[in-house]
Amino acid sequence: MSKLIQHCRMAIAGLLLAAMPMVALHAQDAESKPVAVVSVAPLKKILGDVQYLADAAQQTDAGRMAAFMAAPFTGGIDKSRPVAVVVMTNGQDFAPTAYLPVEDFDKLVATGTEQIGPPTDVGEGVKMFTPGQMPVFVKQIGQWAVVAMDQEKLANPLADPTALLMTLPADYDLALKIFPGNIPELYRTVFIEQLKTGIELSLQQEPDETDEEFAARKEQLNNQLADIDRIFTELEDITVGWNVDATQQGTYFDIAYTAGEGSEFAKSLALNSDLATEFAGFTNPASAFSFQVTEKLTEADMQRVGKQMNDLRDQAVRQLVADGELDGEDLESAKKVIDLAIDTLIETAKTGRIDGVMSVDLADGKGVFLAAAHVADGQRVEDGFKELVKLAAEDGLPPVEWNAGTHQTVRLHVLKVPMDDAPPEAKKILGDAPEVVLGVGEKSVYIVGGYDAMARIKKGIDDSMAATDAKSSIFAMHLAALPILKITKENSPRPMPGIDEAIEALSGGNDKFIVSGDITDRVVRIRIMMQEGLIKAIGAGVAAANAAGPAGGDFEDDAPAF
Repeated sequence: MSKLIQHCRMAIAGLLLAAMPMVALHAQDAESKPVAVVSVAPLKKILGDVQYLADAAQQTDAGRMAAFMAAPFTGGIDKSRPVAVVVMTNGQDFAPTAYLPVEDFDKLVATGTEQIGPPTDVGEGVKMFTPGQMPVFVKQIGQWAVVAMDQEKLANPLADPTALLMTLPADYDLALKIFPGNIPELYRTVFIEQLKTGIELSLQQEPDETDEEFAARKEQLNNQLADIDRIFTELEDITVGWNVDATQQGTYFDIAYTAGEGSEFAKSLALNSDLATEFAGFTNPASAFSFQVTEKLTEADMQRVGKQMNDLRDQAVRQLVADGELDGEDLESAKKVIDLAIDTLIETAKTGRIDGVMSVDLADGKGVFLAAAHVADGQRVEDGFKELVKLAAEDGLPPVEWNAGTHQTVRLHVLKVPMDDAPPEAKKILGDAPEVVLGVGEKSVYIVGGYDAMARIKKGIDDSMAATDAKSSIFAMHLAALPILKITKENSPRPMPGIDEAIEALSGGNDKFIVSGDITDRVVRIRIMMQEGLIKAIGAGVAAANAAGPAGGDFEDDAPAF
């Protein structure tokens, strides 16, 4: 998981960098480089996408209203070409310039006049608007209306701003691309120092925190700052974009970045450009919930994980002792559990590979949890579970049937879950006699719990072995609405306004909320996506619940609304 956390940290830092080019607005004459570009897709595409979302959410009139309201602000604009905002730097300051695709410049000026007042003609075809305290200068240059806050910047515009946009207008409705390496050293230093100062001001030792724990926490934050500092030296660009895509049937938000050629980060990405999971049988696209992470670790990754895990061990043991809830053999047993867990993580990292999946299956209203992972030593995991069971036995945990069987050389251990006092809904979902099955292989561990757990763990092992070399991304997660809504409706003690309409809207599929991370060459892309069916379900459920009103149905006033 170390690289996954690192990718997320890089992405968040990239969002923070987005504000830097706005620190200064005036630049001296010198050789300039792009720091950031903003891409706005052609208005025709944006309005079409807005209408698509409105139709999906059963709000067609809202989409039409958006087009109607945009008309007074877009007169003179060529609706078939993108808008570009380019921020350049001369090594000292920043200079933003906007490029509007012009169809009729006079009409564009008239539109501006209607919205913010008449401009002043300052010569050489330049119009100056004064919407506030700072003037805005506009001039037609070729097919573009160039907008700047400094009249001098209109003297040497880009010949083709779309060259910097590259594929952004086609890929996204709205996007920002940052070039960290072009940010002047002065602002890099200020950015890092401000982060460091903010951390130091907010970082205080907690009353129950030991000096060692506080020092370890400070070191972790310093390591995070070091990762952020790598952005300037190892990343070519960072892209943040939002898009609506009817062909993919949904809307998504991307954070992507490109590692510099030859950089250490690029070498790490190359290692993870072709990934496969050993546990494909423990998740599937029809699951209600699914999570998968697969990555290969560099030597530096292994060392970093080892350091982090040992710090975590020390913190956990100190906290265990400080709590004072365990003593004697119980305390020693708890320490042993921590040691076995941490040692397992460290040794697994040393194998150079992390591979794990988990899912929740609600097919036919029957619930089962499935998980599987690669480990360095399955026996160590089993020993850890035995210590954990020993501790939990004092709190009433039923006995575990160790070595209840084997399957494909995997030892199977079974815990029967008592359901005597369970509500009928739980028995309906999990079965009258659910089990939790722990499977331990030489370098793998499996946990399956719920309905028909023994059969499901065997099937998962068999399917995984059959799906050799199952390609996978570095991480992926999905949450499917349809099976969750169905099982919620079947087991809810009260009517739920809107849920029937939401289920009906989802009947065509595409009901998932998806988060994924993919690596292509030197590019990492993290995508957060909402599929069309989910948009339809939200719209249908809200519309039905609103139509029902406070007294719209023969159900209790406190019945939950979907």
